[in-house]
Amino acid sequence: MPEDSIPTLLESLLRPPKRKYDYTWEPKILLDYLEELGPNTNLSLKVLSRKTAALLALTTAHRLQTLALISVENIMENEIQILITDKIKTTAVRREQPCLHIPFFKEKPNLCVASVLMHYVERSSKLRNENQEFLFLTTKKPHKTASTDTLTRWIEEALTHAGINTKVFSAYSTRHAATSAAYRKGVLLDAIKKTSGWSEKSQVFARFYNQRLKNTLQLAKAVFK
Repeated sequence: MPEDSIPTLLESLLRPPKRKYDYTWEPKILLDYLEELGPNTNLSLKVLSRKTAALLALTTAHRLQTLALISVENIMENEIQILITDKIKTTAVRREQPCLHIPFFKEKPNLCVASVLMHYVERSSKLRNENQEFLFLTTKKPHKTASTDTLTRWIEEALTHAGINTKVFSAYSTRHAATSAAYRKGVLLDAIKKTSGWSEKSQVFARFYNQRLKNTLQLAKAVFK
């Protein structure tokens, strides 16, 4: 080991990573706001984009980078399932790429994630050119592929409108809120890890995401329950 790497190694051992948050927010706060927006057909493209991104972030508990890489052609409409084929942070040899499972919530039409997603696909298809494969587009002309930063801004706007303090909680906190809520409501840890893209042996949830306050759809259903 090079000598100059020893101080860095010692520092990491003496000062292990800390949790970003000591507590998290209740997903119902954001869901109530999104439901009160009303029918999807009445929403502007900007509000619909914001709603779709926020619901997908809560339902899948995946990183925003993953959501930005959703390809329209990889959306299977039966269930709905979305395969992520591009390289992401957790991509590795012998590790499966994420498959996002999006449930239908017919009892709450304004919060039915699958319905919102398909409505967004239909609305954005009129703005999409043949070279734009990714799901999310910017809301202003020319409608370009939306970046992770754009999704971050949309979700933080949704959090602000819902009354969640974005000076404390970033858009990334949806991952903390969703996984913590699912765990509180009895979803098995293995299911949470699989849904959210962590490996079976990962201790990340226990160390950083389990905040107070064998079905791949368990997490999403618990968040919306």
